[in-house]
Amino acid sequence: MEEKIRIDFAKLVKRVATDKTGDFIKFDENKCDGCGKCTLVCSFGLWSVKEGKAKISPRYREFCLECAACWEICEAEAIDFSYPAGGTGVVIEYG
Repeated sequence: MEEKIRIDFAKLVKRVATDKTGDFIKFDENKCDGCGKCTLVCSFGLWSVKEGKAKISPRYREFCLECAACWEICEAEAIDFSYPAGGTGVVIEYG
């Protein structure tokens, strides 16, 4: 039997000054066509589709990798992304 590997995503993301990041993803539900592409590209599964519209997790500021893939793939232009203020947000560490 193959052993399942469990990844704790919260431990993979280091944040700096999370109380100052603000809302760096804005979502316009009226523009959303419910295609679900945002759910496919989000590594942390922060997007879902319910009742024909995408929804973002209220905890996205804690887990988002700030890759902007959701913004890039949204053909309906329902997602607006801007990087958090300098010195805040996710920090990628290598090694």
